[in-house]
Amino acid sequence: MPNIGSSIIYATANRASLIASLENEKKMKKENAVRNKPKITDWIQSIAAAISIPAAIVACIVFFQKDLDLQKQINSLNTIAIQSIKHTKLLTNQVEILKNELEFQKYQNNLSLSHRKSEVEPILVIEFEEYNGDLISASLINNGKSAKILRFKENIPNDFEIYIPFQNIGEGKKKDISFRYKNVNERNEKTILNFTLTYEDIDKKTHSKNFKFMNIEEILNKKFNNKVITN
Repeated sequence: MPNIGSSIIYATANRASLIASLENEKKMKKENAVRNKPKITDWIQSIAAAISIPAAIVACIVFFQKDLDLQKQINSLNTIAIQSIKHTKLLTNQVEILKNELEFQKYQNNLSLSHRKSEVEPILVIEFEEYNGDLISASLINNGKSAKILRFKENIPNDFEIYIPFQNIGEGKKKDISFRYKNVNERNEKTILNFTLTYEDIDKKTHSKNFKFMNIEEILNKKFNNKVITN
């Protein structure tokens, strides 16, 4: 007959082994479940990855948009530059036209002034008539248009007193003037008559003329060839 005690001990051992096996399997399942369970860091990485994709797309869009904006600005600047060049050329042409018009106007004005000058300018000359002691008689001749004598001024050096007893002298007129030695006893070959006559024409324009005669003695002796200076 089998031993009942031995059977009981064997059954108990088998049961313990089965329970231990079930517990071990349960423990392994639990560990596998824990191991396979997503960690928080995994969630964060997944979320970051999900976010980074559209962010990268947005960055690309912004980059290309900036590039497009820059290209638009470049195109706009090119347009402005082309327009500026055209405008500059137009202004240059206009300036050249105005310059030519100004030159022509200046030419016309000079021509008009030259013509007017010939119409109104007095031409005054002095002609010596005679010598009597310390007094020299002469004539002021106007070979141009009418003049009004404003003043005369002695220059340095000058050895004569000057007498012009009138103010107006008409076109083609001849009027008497005279010069007197300041010191007749010191008269010599270097005696000089030197003065400036200021007058105006019929347009009220002022003129000045310097009369300078070197060696007046030779002038009085009718030697007019190389001793007379008029400006």
